[in-house]
Amino acid sequence: MPNFVSIVMYKFGDTISLLGWRPPVRSTAEREIRRGAVGDLEGMQRLGLRPRGLPEFFASEPASMQERWFARMYLLKPAIFIVLSLFWISTAFVSLGPGWGYGMGLTGEGGVEGASAALTVIAGALSDLVIGLAIAYRPTSRYGLYAAIAISFTYAIIGTILVPRLWADSLGPMLKIWPIIILHFVGLAVLDDR
Repeated sequence: MPNFVSIVMYKFGDTISLLGWRPPVRSTAEREIRRGAVGDLEGMQRLGLRPRGLPEFFASEPASMQERWFARMYLLKPAIFIVLSLFWISTAFVSLGPGWGYGMGLTGEGGVEGASAALTVIAGALSDLVIGLAIAYRPTSRYGLYAAIAISFTYAIIGTILVPRLWADSLGPMLKIWPIIILHFVGLAVLDDR
């Protein structure tokens, strides 16, 4: 790996740790890698220990299915939380910006007009923003995930009552709620570090 890439990764890890996460790639790991693993071969041999190379070590201890699942999920975990938090934060800004007219149109189609429609769109956008920020901040991430699941079900129910045609929309806005909910459950499943 090029040195500049590892430097960026260490700095990114340090930045993410400010949000309460414990990424394995931080400046502490960088210092340990630079220091290296050193040992006294003669002392090991006196104790009857024989160092093995990586291929020999891995061949003697093959990874179980659980270990392979854990390794794959461990790599996906940061992506899950980054994507979910950015999803909610970006939907908030889209709702208040370029999607404002569309949101007002949907609320109007559902029978909510004027100031009530504007308050509904603003409340939804602010809810999305709070959820996204809660997911991004490790100490509140669990609450953000539960809130996201609850509000997704709420959006599905309200959308079904007010604008049922969205279930037949070619872009599938109501159908996309279900995989999003499942991804939040995956986030809850992998949230704990220890």
